[in-house]
Amino acid sequence: MSKQLHRVLSFKQRGVRMFIKAGMRIASVLVFFSLIGAAFGQLAEGWKLEKDKNGIKVYSRLQEGDQPKEIRVVCNVPGTIPQLVAYLFDVDNYEKVVYRTKSARMVRRVRDNEFIYYTEIESPWPVSNRDLVARMTFQQNPATKVLRVEARQVPGLVPPKPNVVRIPYWHAVWTVRPLNDKQLHIDYTFKAELGGEIPAGVIDLIAKTGPYQSFLSLNETLRLPRYQGKTFPFLQL
Repeated sequence: MSKQLHRVLSFKQRGVRMFIKAGMRIASVLVFFSLIGAAFGQLAEGWKLEKDKNGIKVYSRLQEGDQPKEIRVVCNVPGTIPQLVAYLFDVDNYEKVVYRTKSARMVRRVRDNEFIYYTEIESPWPVSNRDLVARMTFQQNPATKVLRVEARQVPGLVPPKPNVVRIPYWHAVWTVRPLNDKQLHIDYTFKAELGGEIPAGVIDLIAKTGPYQSFLSLNETLRLPRYQGKTFPFLQL
């Protein structure tokens, strides 16, 4: 090989290496700015990060007036959409897997993708327990396969219990996106008026601890045999 040809080839190789390194630097910068952009987006929306542990991020956002904080949970969990739907339909098991649930039961199965349930939530002393009657509905986008689950309080249907405060307002939304056939991305938000007077310390416990513990439990619960092999007519997989 002539010296001139060797110099040409060496120059080309150096050029390729410089191009690759430049591309890697550009990619790193783009990733950095995308993360910064996401963080600023959350700040712009008013969300404050309360907890970040075991892949579970819990945010809070102040509501108008003296209402408790709005809560948001973002995480990935191992499982499939049918497993998650089976878990949510298994109301009788909420007391074992949902943080501070004293009791829960199905009130009425409205249709394949909708039901009404009742739950009583244990409150730390000296706060009275709360209870809730809610309607849960399931809607899936047939193109993206993204599942939206919405729960809202409904009046009546279950008589009030002595010494238990009925939650006057509750709105929760699950946005569930399958990442692959073994993992889900969940973006969950809820806001509520819990009724009565609640100390600030109890509200902080609800905001920081409750959602985290419930989603930490969800990571293990979806693996239970009772949630395997389930099918639902409103789901497209």
